[in-house]
Amino acid sequence: MPTSTRKKVSRTSSTKTKQISSTKSKKRSLEDSDHQDDFQNDDHHPQKRTKPAPEIVHMTNGYTTKIKSRAKTPSASSVINVTFPSFSLSKGGQVLAVGDNGMAQLGLKSAISQRQNPQPVPLPEPIIQIACGPLHSVCLTEKNQIYTFGCNDEHALGRPDNAIDDDDDDQADQFGLVDMSGVMDINQEKITQIVAGDSHTLVLSDAGKVYGWGTFRSSTTGVYGLVKKGVMAKTPVEIILPEKIVKLASGYDFVLFLSETGHVYSCGNGETGQLARLNRYAAEDGLRGGIDRLIKPAPIIYNRIGIKAKNLLFDDIFSGSHHFFLKVHGHDWILGGGLNNFNQLGLPVDEPVYFPTFIPSLEGKKWIKFSGGLHHTLGLTADGEVYSMGRHHEGQLGIDELTKHISEPTLIPNLSNIIDISCGNHVSFVIDRSGKVFSFGAGTSLQHGHGQPDIKIPRMMSSKYVDIKMILNIAVGAQHTLFLTHDNPNKDEN
Repeated sequence: MPTSTRKKVSRTSSTKTKQISSTKSKKRSLEDSDHQDDFQNDDHHPQKRTKPAPEIVHMTNGYTTKIKSRAKTPSASSVINVTFPSFSLSKGGQVLAVGDNGMAQLGLKSAISQRQNPQPVPLPEPIIQIACGPLHSVCLTEKNQIYTFGCNDEHALGRPDNAIDDDDDDQADQFGLVDMSGVMDINQEKITQIVAGDSHTLVLSDAGKVYGWGTFRSSTTGVYGLVKKGVMAKTPVEIILPEKIVKLASGYDFVLFLSETGHVYSCGNGETGQLARLNRYAAEDGLRGGIDRLIKPAPIIYNRIGIKAKNLLFDDIFSGSHHFFLKVHGHDWILGGGLNNFNQLGLPVDEPVYFPTFIPSLEGKKWIKFSGGLHHTLGLTADGEVYSMGRHHEGQLGIDELTKHISEPTLIPNLSNIIDISCGNHVSFVIDRSGKVFSFGAGTSLQHGHGQPDIKIPRMMSSKYVDIKMILNIAVGAQHTLFLTHDNPNKDEN
């Protein structure tokens, strides 16, 4: 039963809970409960139920949500076949870096404090995929190896013997290889995706297995651990999931996993709803389940309001720093959850969304990608148009003369034929079909490539190396940006 303290909070809070059930007995709501029978109580396996789970309605500041638990184990008829998406280039390219280098996250000598224009990172091998955490960088090579560089104070680099804080040589290379041999055979198992967060790095293999190092953490309680409570993984470990995974989506302190059957799992920190499966009382410390309940991957629980279909499956997952989006299989529906203080989810409330909720403002368009910063979101449609929503102060929405934040997706003018989007904390990038890159947002750390001024509308990047390269992919950290490039066949490097 809930403690007397939480009962008191429930009575005095602005959240009112009404339960609809076929029985007259009182049951705890999701807001007041510290566990979900479907996922946390082994004594109540969903297959043993003779009656459907009760439906629960929540009314928070006038915004009503309806939540219904889903079964832990899907039936054979309820799964789909999600194939591995392609994240890597077929041929390796060169990495350029721009922005702040205070933690050597650009991969340049530590004597270099920052770069205003993108510079080549002197990696010894061609790179096929890049990822950025706030203060570290990850690169995947053609030979199935991983280089990391940047901040390693909580082992996000996966190579504790190469912490840059112990290096007195300002001219030493700041990058090094991660030894994956302890968890996988790189000659037999191919890495298909790399993602990075605040203090963690995860990789996905073509066997559907997930490996990682570092730790999840909370802004209030500190280190959570990666797979074991309170223990930071200094070197790669396997993260166990119940089925094959085909895609990862990482925020600052949480990760979503998309399975080959269309199900989504989550782990990490859920204090602003990022885990999509725990109410506000359990989201930060797990309550009875403790921290293990947070860092152990478990299925999400989605919100049923506005959705007639049951047992939804998903085709794709996307994340911002503290929020996320889910693309529903068989429909043009987008669900979202997590931090929404600047309406970066496109929902009218300004409080965290703890269970993925249907977003009416995103209906009616063929969305192919979402990317988010701290408080804003870009959305890319199949028509090559880009929409933005959320916080506008630094120009990260790409729309001039805004006087307030945008609560619904709004078309960014003068952009067309866009094929990719990427966001950092307060900065945004788009790539068009010809390989041109446009950036906008905060210039504080120089990471948009236009110096220190904030850029309010999309501006094409131009510099010595950008002009002779074709940029194919962009990864953005808190203060730096990486570009994965090939030689531009239309430019003469000489």
